[in-house]
Amino acid sequence: MLRFERIYDVVEEVEQYRAGGYHPVHLKDTFHQRYQVVGKWAYGQFSIVWLAKDTRLYSPTLLPYYTRDYQTDARLSRLQKYVTLKILKADASRESQELPILLHLSKANTNHPGRNSVLQLLDHFEHRGPNGLHLCLVFPVMLSDGNKMTIEEKPRHSNYVREISKQILQGLDFIHDQGLIHGDLHPANILFTVNSDSPEEMLIEPELAYVHWRPGVEVDNSAPRYLVTSQRPDGMLDNTAFSELTVRVGDLGGAIWNTQHDVDPVTPLVLQAPELLQPHSRHQKADIWAFGCLIFQLSTNEPLFPAESFGCTSDESREMLLSRMYTLFENGIQGFAMYLGERIPNNFGQDNSEKLVDFLWSALQEHAEDRKSTTDLLNHPFLVG
Repeated sequence: MLRFERIYDVVEEVEQYRAGGYHPVHLKDTFHQRYQVVGKWAYGQFSIVWLAKDTRLYSPTLLPYYTRDYQTDARLSRLQKYVTLKILKADASRESQELPILLHLSKANTNHPGRNSVLQLLDHFEHRGPNGLHLCLVFPVMLSDGNKMTIEEKPRHSNYVREISKQILQGLDFIHDQGLIHGDLHPANILFTVNSDSPEEMLIEPELAYVHWRPGVEVDNSAPRYLVTSQRPDGMLDNTAFSELTVRVGDLGGAIWNTQHDVDPVTPLVLQAPELLQPHSRHQKADIWAFGCLIFQLSTNEPLFPAESFGCTSDESREMLLSRMYTLFENGIQGFAMYLGERIPNNFGQDNSEKLVDFLWSALQEHAEDRKSTTDLLNHPFLVG
């Protein structure tokens, strides 16, 4: 039964404020006697992310999972009084593997060069609300993501693509080295930031969508008084020099251990490797396919496989996607080179273009065993030549 009047703003589904669902949050709410909500960052199917001010600031004695690397990272030191607070749905909190995976990574080899290219957990706690017990995860502030960075629809310079590719691969190599599959590598989970005094000052003014209960429905405290649209501006880092960007792989909510081959994929359909569209086991090489799709989109501001499934069943969408994939394979690297070449800027340079084609083609092989590993790709001429 629907309990609320429909909301047309771009916000989370209001009917998900129920037992087992989202926790109702208002601006200026404080969690864990420490984190005060100052703005809405993003929302997803299983959680909502808020920008929060840490009223106690960070201290190694107060925050056992706050790593030495983050304390000494000068580019992030001025962001320390702000964090992002991810509050999972109550049902998702019970089922999530994200916390144990994040804790595993926080204790992993600190000498791995990719460790700082994965979003690290700063703190975690549980919060009981009217809809259940919610897992709350605290992370450093990342100002933008791959979706926001490609919204301006302008192709990138070769040095930009090279540096971003390297940082993403380093993070993915660290994840794979720890025996994990990221499993949900898509633009929104590639996070970007720069040095900033106050992320709060960058927020768009909040647009509030007030919640109205349907007549005859008993009003309770399961929903907030209002929902908030995302206050993170689009294109905020579009003109930032690539040398100033810090890139991290985020959102390990869909991550699994490399031994869990029978878990259904959560990667968006258009980024799923061919083997995920058919009854095959999952493998780390599915992350490599998604990476190839990501870098194609970052280079061209166009998805490699556009989502054109309006009015289609999920089976029909899969068949359409497989058909496009097989067209890609049949055309071979020469056809792919022509397709990519029409979409990158002239100043990319012929040598860089040829290397990028081979780099992406190495990741976009039909059979998982033919795709290069993260280590192989990190040593590819496009990145090191």
